[in-house]
Amino acid sequence: MDITVRRASAGDVEILLPLVRAYRVFYGQAPDDAGERRFLSKHLRDETSTLFFASDGARAVGFVQIFESWSTVRLAPVLILEDLFVNPSHRLRGVGRALIHAAVAYARETGAAAMFLETAVDNERAQHVYEREGWQPERSFLKYNAPL
Repeated sequence: MDITVRRASAGDVEILLPLVRAYRVFYGQAPDDAGERRFLSKHLRDETSTLFFASDGARAVGFVQIFESWSTVRLAPVLILEDLFVNPSHRLRGVGRALIHAAVAYARETGAAAMFLETAVDNERAQHVYEREGWQPERSFLKYNAPL
């Protein structure tokens, strides 16, 4: 099976929506056709995120979405790998690895000082993929969430 990875544009919303929906459902969210379309369309149109997707020719089978932030300590941009999802039918075929490689290549091309991500504590499959690709678990900082 040939998998290709390319950067998404605003014209790719419809092909990406099934993946975004499946990703949200994986994390316990109810499908929201209008909200998912609005969110994805806005970020792709306004280029406030960078999204790469893998396809098997006929359909999108995985995606990675990256957001830019800034580090005062490093005086440089840092990237947040916010989302990585591979259709269950295409897992264990190198799709996740290809998407991670695209994200890291993009970080290097753009001169980012660092790239980081977070994943669910019980998502051991994802943790294994990241660690196999050389990512290291954070040991220096704690993450806190504000009560909004």
